[in-house]
Amino acid sequence: MLIPIEELKLLYARAIADVTDSPPRPLPSAERYQGGFRFLRNGAEYRLAFDALESPECMTLQTNLEFVSGRAGLEAMRRLVAQLNAEKQGVKFVLVEAPAPFVVCSVEAILAGYRRIPNTEVAETILQSAVRRLEDVTEEIRLDLGQRR
Repeated sequence: MLIPIEELKLLYARAIADVTDSPPRPLPSAERYQGGFRFLRNGAEYRLAFDALESPECMTLQTNLEFVSGRAGLEAMRRLVAQLNAEKQGVKFVLVEAPAPFVVCSVEAILAGYRRIPNTEVAETILQSAVRRLEDVTEEIRLDLGQRR
């Protein structure tokens, strides 16, 4: 069964409205069944992405660690990303090297059983949990880096 992307867009737009006051902005996608939104919360920008064809039951939430960008050179950033991936459970860190290096922090979540559309309550709960997790982790990293200086 093919899951309509429009239904997932409505579901996630409503869930985002519950975690922030800023309206979600659609992310452009080259793929027909992929979608996503960009939104702000507490001064940080988040990107929620999903794939209605391949895995409608999953979503990915990402934010950039702006305070880490270009901080101490590329090699130091590579070591930091490896360390963060080893220490922080349930969160993935990726170093993007071009044009200026920065670190992406992401959480993936399963919202429903295999290939089923998540319902509104589950989407809201999972999104709130993912946002809180990213906020907690980014604050921990900010404090750790501040103490190292």
